[in-house]
Amino acid sequence: MQAIGNHIIKTFPEKVVLYLPASKLIDEIISAIRKNKLSNLIKKFEDVDVLLVDDIQFLANKETTQEIFHNIFNDFHTQHKQVILTSDRPPKELINIAPRLKSRFGLGVIADISAPNYETRLAIAYSKLDAKDMELDEQILALLVQHVTDNVRELEGAINSLTTRQTLL
Repeated sequence: MQAIGNHIIKTFPEKVVLYLPASKLIDEIISAIRKNKLSNLIKKFEDVDVLLVDDIQFLANKETTQEIFHNIFNDFHTQHKQVILTSDRPPKELINIAPRLKSRFGLGVIADISAPNYETRLAIAYSKLDAKDMELDEQILALLVQHVTDNVRELEGAINSLTTRQTLL
């Protein structure tokens, strides 16, 4: 999500991009309702050109929040603004999300991003090392890539740990 947002900002500097984890969006909606300032929250989105919401599945079972987000989403759609969402599953498989939201989530391009395979993880590891102008023993790197399979951040963290230890020794 950050890469998408950064690319949009770099390519279209005039665009206003807002990134929100769904949990923060929920908190902001609840706070606005409690303080009777929902209109202020809605105004916050008026100047936004691209809305990035991470982990949209967290809207599950939050009917009022879903209703408000539905209105925000519709405003973006009618104004030809962009909404980019991430979720741990495709829109049709979201549980306890209103059907009308699921159908709207399915309006655009859906990309299933799965965990990288061994070769891709190895290429990522070499890329991270190149960016640091560092090297690791090929067998250690192969072992690392073999065991860190699901999360590229975890792979990068392990590489950072190993290169830091290597530098300190």
